[in-house]
Amino acid sequence: MTDGRTACPERSEGDGRTVRTAALVACIALTVCPSARLPAQVSFHLAVGARYSSTLVHDSVVTLFDLRPALAPALLASVRNELRPGWSVDATLDLSPSGLRRHEGGGSFDAGSFTALAFTVGLRRHFAPGAAARIGIGGLRYLASQTGVFREGSGGIFPLGTVAATYAPGWHRLEIETRYDIHRFITPALRTEGFVSSRPVHRVAVVVRMGWGR
Repeated sequence: MTDGRTACPERSEGDGRTVRTAALVACIALTVCPSARLPAQVSFHLAVGARYSSTLVHDSVVTLFDLRPALAPALLASVRNELRPGWSVDATLDLSPSGLRRHEGGGSFDAGSFTALAFTVGLRRHFAPGAAARIGIGGLRYLASQTGVFREGSGGIFPLGTVAATYAPGWHRLEIETRYDIHRFITPALRTEGFVSSRPVHRVAVVVRMGWGR
């Protein structure tokens, strides 16, 4: 069996780790760049682009099949606050609607659709003119009708880690950003079918961002 069906921690433990990690990142941000040193400098950003996601489900117990999201649009809205020159913190809402395809026996079939909704908090560092890097954490939830792998629910909120690299060419506040994130995926329906181990899902997006404000 290729899906690695071994025991995994309960989802509540993962959620607890996410909360603790979020608190740690917040403490680091306040230690490195205390907000009291400078007045808040807030900007708002909207971004649109395309996202690739890796396979959600893979199995070969009876027959080899994969369940993969299609190439999907990525829509992001962010609020960014400068903490000190070169450092900023932001909160981002990330929406990505996608179709699902089941690949089996040399064929490909429609397997429904979903919308991935993610919220992350990140710390950004400008390290060269026009260039910045971001690291963030948060959670992702799948919004889908109760069919297929989602027929018994979406599996709740999955902890999410993300990194990004941004380049600003200096054109009307535009930024070009490449984003990568990872979370682990499993649903109640998959557990019913015998999958007891979640699968890592990798997502890569390229977006164009425009900002207003500071």
